[in-house]
Amino acid sequence: MSYIYRLAGENLELAEAELNSFLRSQGLEEKCERQKQLAFTDSEPSQLRRLGLVHEVCEKVEASELKVSGRYAVRAENLAEKEFDNKKNEKKLGKKLSRLANKVDLENPETVIKTYNTDKGLHHGVLIDKLPRGKFNQRSNEKRPYSSPISLDPVLARVLVNLSEAKFGETLLDPFCGTGGILIEAGLCGIGVRGLDIQEDMISGTRKNLEEYGIINHSIKKEDVSNALKHFDPDVIVTDLPYGKASRSENRPVQKFVELINEFDGKTVFMYDKPKLEDHRPQFELKVHKSLTRYIYKV
Repeated sequence: MSYIYRLAGENLELAEAELNSFLRSQGLEEKCERQKQLAFTDSEPSQLRRLGLVHEVCEKVEASELKVSGRYAVRAENLAEKEFDNKKNEKKLGKKLSRLANKVDLENPETVIKTYNTDKGLHHGVLIDKLPRGKFNQRSNEKRPYSSPISLDPVLARVLVNLSEAKFGETLLDPFCGTGGILIEAGLCGIGVRGLDIQEDMISGTRKNLEEYGIINHSIKKEDVSNALKHFDPDVIVTDLPYGKASRSENRPVQKFVELINEFDGKTVFMYDKPKLEDHRPQFELKVHKSLTRYIYKV
C-alpha cells in the first residue's frame, strides 16, 4: 500500500522535512518522494494526526483499480500550472465508479475519492484522514489559560516537535518553556514533557496550560538552562531561543544553551533569530514579518 500526503503551507521543503522526520519517529527509514504539494510513501505510519504541515492523507490507488461501495464522493484538486476542470473530472470519474451497490453522496459520503491533477499527471487515492486544522486554532496563544505575546504558533510548535524525531513515550525537554507551547504539542503526541524557565510566572502558567489540554504527566521546574541535564535526562531537546533584549540579558541564555547542546547526546531542534549560532547553521528560514526572520536549526 502507498500513501499520498497533501502538504500544507508555503514552505514545502519544511513540510517535506517534517514528514520525513515524522516517519523516522514511527521507526520507518523511508524518505518520501515529493512532487510539489504532494508527497508519497510506500510505508503506512501510525499517528498521522501528529503532522502539522499536511492537509490530508490518502491511500494511493491506480485509476483502473478504484472500486467503491456504499455512499461516495469524488473530489478533484488541480495542483498543476495548467487549467483543469475539477467539476468535469469529478463527474467523469463518479460516473465511471457508479454501480448498483453504491451511491453518490456529496454531503455525507462513507468514502471520498481524491483526484489530484499535477504537472506529471493524475494521482488517485481513497481519503484516509483529513487532518483537522481547527484543532491547532483551538490551542492558539490567546485561548490558553495563560498567554504571552511571544508564544509560538501551535502548528509551528508541532513541526519543531516532529523535526526532533521524538518517538511515542520518549521525553522532550524545552529549556526555555515560556508558556508551554512546544510542550503542549509534544504532550498531545504522547511524548513525555520536561520544561525549564527562570521566571516563576512562566512555570505556573505552563503547568496550567498543559493541564488545560489533559497533559497531566509533566515536570516543569524554575531553573537556569545551565542546570538542565542535572535535573532531566531527555531523549530530545526542542526550544524557541530567547531573542531581542531577552537574548542579551546578563543571564547569557543563548551562550548557556550552546554549552547545553554541546554536552547533550540526543537530537536538538531550535528556533533562533540569527542565521548562525557559533558553528551551527540553520536548515530553514521563515519570514515572520518584514522586520523578523526566524531560523530553524536541527543538530
